[in-house]
Amino acid sequence: MADEPMGIPPKDRAQEGIRWYIHNAGLTGGDKLPSERVLSERLGVSRTALRAAITQLISMHVLESRQGSGTYVLPPKPINIFQETRNFSDAVRRVGREPGARLLDARVVDADEVLAAKFDLAVGSRVFEVRRVRFADDVPVAVETSYINYALCPGIEGHDFSRESLYDVLAHEHGIRVGHGTERVSIARATSQEAESLLIDEGEPVFFVQALERTAAGVPMEYLKAVYVPSRYRFASNGCKNGVVPEGVSSTWLTW
Repeated sequence: MADEPMGIPPKDRAQEGIRWYIHNAGLTGGDKLPSERVLSERLGVSRTALRAAITQLISMHVLESRQGSGTYVLPPKPINIFQETRNFSDAVRRVGREPGARLLDARVVDADEVLAAKFDLAVGSRVFEVRRVRFADDVPVAVETSYINYALCPGIEGHDFSRESLYDVLAHEHGIRVGHGTERVSIARATSQEAESLLIDEGEPVFFVQALERTAAGVPMEYLKAVYVPSRYRFASNGCKNGVVPEGVSSTWLTW
């Protein structure tokens, strides 16, 4: 252990070193890492530790190995920092990628008992439902179903949410912005329909997210159910209260 600062295993030091190198060298999706010899010397780790770290980062979908060519950086995964990220598009743009959507359904429905309870409405009240496959560049990342309190935004069904941002329409057309909310993330398995939309295998593990968003006045505005492919999306916390970005501390490192 004498040669391991603070007792950190060599493989873990190598993994953090690779992440540091990618960030500080400005590497992005498609860029190639230096050779093992060069990188091990640059990071001050053995080639055995470096290989183990690369294998782990490949399994985490940070890197990919191309037969006979070398090791390459994958495009950064969008990250939802609970206290800072307002919507999927924000999360995608903050890592330099382009958000997109394929509309599956958009309609006004009557709230059942579950939805009515979420929104503090009477059963049968009108709710706007929009279901979309969400993309980062051309890669499907999530299937999201949003339910919006229709009383707050009558006529919203006239918009094309295959092209328009739901939150932008709510903000600019109806003056509605998220004030605070609660989210729950768990693990589920992709249904056949979700797997088809996301180009993954049926039964593959996915993040299952439920969220209830409220206006600044505390009025329930959106209930969200979504599944995300773990290899294509991440979640994190900055340790602060909801909506607060820590002063003097950047959350950039969370996107490495």
